[in-house]
Amino acid sequence: MGSTVMPDEVYGSAEIGAQGYEGLIGVPVILGAMQTPHKTFMQVGGPARRIAVAPLLRAIDESESLRKLLLRYVHVFQLRVGQTAYANARYNVEERLARRILMSADRLGSPLSLTHDFLSLMLGVRRPSVTDAIHILEGERLIKASRGTIEIIDRAGLAKRSNGCYGVSEAEYERLIGPWR
Repeated sequence: MGSTVMPDEVYGSAEIGAQGYEGLIGVPVILGAMQTPHKTFMQVGGPARRIAVAPLLRAIDESESLRKLLLRYVHVFQLRVGQTAYANARYNVEERLARRILMSADRLGSPLSLTHDFLSLMLGVRRPSVTDAIHILEGERLIKASRGTIEIIDRAGLAKRSNGCYGVSEAEYERLIGPWR
């Protein structure tokens, strides 16, 4: 699972998007940009395929169906980035944490190996805010957390707790590309 972040020398980095088995890293290349101010790193290792830029661009030029599929994915990714910005502006930390746990579980399953430090980066908040939010979600019996690990106890309840900030890009993925999981 990859994490795309916006680096900031003053406030530190904050995650703007996540990619897993359902997508790809390198959306700017598909759009014709060979550089971006964003940084992407792997949160969790696993099997992946790699293709150099030149052969990818040739394949896109030669295959209309590939081009359409990748552009649909770009749309879904942009929607995910927009949903992240909207969630950061309108939802509280517990709702955003519920969303992020669900997004991670979609790609990795449960239990998840996620530290409070890493979650604070993904949510763009201070570490103590993540600790408080985890305790709240645990108290609601939605998750169980231990050192560096989060297990989902009630997925439907966690989705409800996200208060609508989870599921928008996932539904669009299913509509345009196919089954999410």
